[in-house]
Amino acid sequence: MDAKYVNLFLEAFGKTLEQFGVGGIKRTNIKKKSKLYVDSEVSTIILLKGGIQGNIVLSMSQDTAKGLASAMMMGMSVSVIDEIARSAIGELSGMIAGTSSTMLASLGVSLQISPPMVIFESCDINLHETLAVDFETQIGKIEFNIGFV
Repeated sequence: MDAKYVNLFLEAFGKTLEQFGVGGIKRTNIKKKSKLYVDSEVSTIILLKGGIQGNIVLSMSQDTAKGLASAMMMGMSVSVIDEIARSAIGELSGMIAGTSSTMLASLGVSLQISPPMVIFESCDINLHETLAVDFETQIGKIEFNIGFV
């Protein structure tokens, strides 16, 4: 896993959250996983193809997901994760992937991204080594998983 690409995705993550007023973003832990799996209450999955192949996945608690959806909807209160909130959370991961894609293009790397998938269960995503980076934000903890082939 090339560190310059990982750092680019992490930069895109921070920039995207800040666009929606999510502050207090602090990296708290980094760990390697032997495969990409999630065990949080809510996860968004993006498939990457092209110059980089694999997945990026955001995982979080329901409360954090509600806070993110609220931020995406300009502060509208979100008390349940309905279809609109689910769409907002998925769109956030799509925006992170899109920002990353634009940044990679400036390095000559082409990237195609899938539409986001939002899940509400633990599951294995792929069998590739993954870097899991934990972030604390003002709305809660988010685990950002980066699993390149």
